[in-house]
Amino acid sequence: MTDTWKNIEGQKDEIVGKVKEVFGKATDNIETQAKGIAQQVEGEIKQAAAKGRGDAEALESAAEERINAAEDAISRQISETHESVQQSADDRLSQAITEGKEIKEEARRKAEELRQSAIAENERVKEEDREAAVEANKLSQEISDRAETAIEDTLNNTDENA
Repeated sequence: MTDTWKNIEGQKDEIVGKVKEVFGKATDNIETQAKGIAQQVEGEIKQAAAKGRGDAEALESAAEERINAAEDAISRQISETHESVQQSADDRLSQAITEGKEIKEEARRKAEELRQSAIAENERVKEEDREAAVEANKLSQEISDRAETAIEDTLNNTDENA
């Protein structure tokens, strides 16, 4: 393969690697991002070798440094993402606990309202029952008084007829 084709192949690898890196960042796919960075480094090495720049050891050393830097950057990104997710989870848990307390307090208030309403209804029914009992007692007394009067009238009529 000629140096020109090696250079073109290196450029292709560098471009495809950059696309993979950007796609990995956009989709939060760290593996794709890392593969993209590695492919870019390979492309740069191929281009440098094709142009006759530096010796193989220097190119390999520079590539390894870039790869290590990329791995460090990705590790930091993973750590930051983990911390962000943990903080988000903590925030959501705290919010859920607060909402749970609010719901519990609302339920307690509603239960107290219902209890007070039941007590008031019970008192109203008791009062109606008392009034009905007093009315029934009056009616019973009237009937008893009429019965006594009727009995006395009957006895008096029987004594007069006898």
